Amino acid sequence: MTDSEVLGVLQRDLHQPFLDSLKDALHGRYSKAYEDVVRPPGGFVLPRPSSEWDPIDLQAVRRFRRSNGMQALMQTCSEHGAPIQLKTLGCNGQKIVVGQMGQLLILTEPIDNLSSRPEHAAYKADLAASHFAIRQLEMDLGDGWRQRISVRNTMLVVIQHGMRAGGLNRRDTALEMMRLVVPDASFSSWLLQANVLNGELSAMLDWTKTLREQAVRPTQEDRVVVTLKRNLGEKDIER
Repeated sequence: MTDSEVLGVLQRDLHQPFLDSLKDALHGRYSKAYEDVVRPPGGFVLPRPSSEWDPIDLQAVRRFRRSNGMQALMQTCSEHGAPIQLKTLGCNGQKIVVGQMGQLLILTEPIDNLSSRPEHAAYKADLAASHFAIRQLEMDLGDGWRQRISVRNTMLVVIQHGMRAGGLNRRDTALEMMRLVVPDASFSSWLLQANVLNGELSAMLDWTKTLREQAVRPTQEDRVVVTLKRNLGEKDIER
């Protein structure tokens, strides 16, 4: 696929309201993960004996990142009426969530920094290999997958997300990184990558331009002029 083909599919099938909803959902999931560790739901909040607990609890918050992404994607797809499928991989029991918008297959995955390279996995490579290929997936995803997600003639998009490297506090455990990447067919390099939070993706897809044009577009006034009918006869006048 060429750069222009990749960009064209994104501009056509990825909509800003969907990505904004996904970003909001990720913010909420990250915040909840921190609260659930610091203040467990339904449990007693005990005074922390010392800061020695922080590394352990921080590790727990970081472990939530993968489920944060999957839950945020499921929530967003449900809100926007987009097909979604949750599957358990037979090789290791790992659960994955894939959403679809038009020809886009959408995955989420956590990252530690915005320079992260592709982390290869068999299911990722198989999904990426479907880039505009008229074929079935080689891995066994079951009938339910084919009923909800069409994996032919598609392009894989990965929404990466993460937090800053810091301590156990609300700021350092909040959503700090969000990047959209399109892998090549072997999931070994990126065909396209763009930061979501700093507006890079919005500029790349001309979303900023579209919003600006909508803001300055003049509204047409509905001017109605009432005139009397010419040559009114006596029978035309209500008494």
